[in-house]
Amino acid sequence: MEESGLPNYRNLLDRVVKNDERAFSELYDLFARDLSKHIYAKVADFTVAEDILHDLFLSLWRNRNNLASITSLPAYLYSSCRYLIMAHFRKQLAKTDSIDFQELDILDETIAIEDRLHYRYLIDIVTNEIENLPEKCREVFKLSRSEYLSNKEIAEKMQISESTVEKHINKAIKRLRDVTGLFLLF
Repeated sequence: MEESGLPNYRNLLDRVVKNDERAFSELYDLFARDLSKHIYAKVADFTVAEDILHDLFLSLWRNRNNLASITSLPAYLYSSCRYLIMAHFRKQLAKTDSIDFQELDILDETIAIEDRLHYRYLIDIVTNEIENLPEKCREVFKLSRSEYLSNKEIAEKMQISESTVEKHINKAIKRLRDVTGLFLLF
């Protein structure tokens, strides 16, 4: 969605900050259709897409006092969607502990073999790179991404500061991005 093709939403944002429910409704109407399509394309479930969209706008309303600092509302909304979609999938994965990520690529035969092989190759690269991380960094990253512990919980468990936990996670993510950067085109 291009900002230039949108009506001026800055005025609407300013009105929402001032608790104008009508402006909020107009903002919803302005973005809901495209956001809903975007979310549905990722989750492939209309009900889930609708829930994520509503959560997004509920969060927007609850945090309306901070809206004045947003420079690009479309970018903000799509980024928020991404985080809510990831949170949805994270919850789904937490519910189904028995899924083996190493086997996911062979479960869906509707995906072209080239794509499944590419995916499998990426999984191998990521798995290998995680195992090659320094010991503390690897442990922190696994606690964060595999056991879904918060930074605070990891800090308490490992008896390190939360900022150290964040540094380890950022270091791991940077290395994974560096290694997979050529293979991921999004």
